[in-house]
Amino acid sequence: MPTLIAGAVAVFVLYMLLQMLRTANPVLLARAVKVAGGILALATAAFTGLKGEFWIAIPIGIFGAGLLGWAPFGVGLSEAYLDRRFPGWRQHAQGDAAGRSGRAAPGKMTDEEAYQILGVKPGAGRDEISRAHRSLMKKLHPDQGGSTYLAARVNEAKDTLLRTHRS
Repeated sequence: MPTLIAGAVAVFVLYMLLQMLRTANPVLLARAVKVAGGILALATAAFTGLKGEFWIAIPIGIFGAGLLGWAPFGVGLSEAYLDRRFPGWRQHAQGDAAGRSGRAAPGKMTDEEAYQILGVKPGAGRDEISRAHRSLMKKLHPDQGGSTYLAARVNEAKDTLLRTHRS
C-alpha cells in the first residue's frame, strides 16, 4: 500500500511540474535551464577533476563557465564576427530585447530606404529589382547563415518598390 501511495504522489508531482513547465515564461525557463546546466557542468567537472581525469574535466568546466557567463574570451570573438558579418546586429538585438524592431513605424518603408537596401538606383525596373533581391537573399537568407531580420528587410524593400511599379 505505501508503494501505491508513493507512486500516486510521484505521478501527481510530475503532472504539476509539467503544467508549470507548459505555462512558464520561455525567457525565464531558458535562463533557468542555462544556469542549472552550468552548475551541473561545473559540478561534473569538479568531480571528474577530483578523480584525476583533467582532460575531460577542463572542457566540461569551460562549457559550464560559458553557460554561466564566466567565459568572456568567447564573447568578444563572437561579437567581432557579428560586427563584421552583420553590421547592424547590435541595434536589431537591442530592439528585440525592448520588444520592438527598432523602427519607428513598422511596415512604412520609404522608397528611398528600399532603393538603398537593395542597392539599386531610383527608377530601377522590375527585373533589376528582382535580380538585386535574389542576389541579396542568396547571401542573407537564414538558411545561408543570414538573419531573419535582414531577410525580412530585403523582402520588404522588394515589396515596397514593386508596389510602386504596379500602381
